[in-house]
Amino acid sequence: RARIVQYVRDYLNSRGFLEVETPMMNTIAGGATARPFVTHHNDLNLDMYMRVAPELYLKELVVGGLNRVYEIGRNFRNEGIDLTHNPEFTACEFYAAYWDYNDLMKFTEDLVASLVMSIFGTYKILLH
Repeated sequence: RARIVQYVRDYLNSRGFLEVETPMMNTIAGGATARPFVTHHNDLNLDMYMRVAPELYLKELVVGGLNRVYEIGRNFRNEGIDLTHNPEFTACEFYAAYWDYNDLMKFTEDLVASLVMSIFGTYKILLH
């Protein structure tokens, strides 16, 4: 996991992306359609929502003039749990101004392919 996260971070940084941190708690639920976890801030005596995605904050940064941003961080989704779904997980979201879906597909394909080659030394991996 550590090698993957470091590779993704280096890959994005070397292509002009800025890593940012966005709030984990907010007074309104937002960022995706998943049901959020609710927590309570004792000093403020305020119920707050754990984030389900950093999407809205990252898009605000792009609109505000930071053309390429990303975050690698925890998300919390108060939904089902099974062998393939965990309500708490690490995700990477990135946004680039003026890119369309073709740019995103090419970029993501290169990121994943170069990551696999860097970690395994080949494009073929053994699935357990």
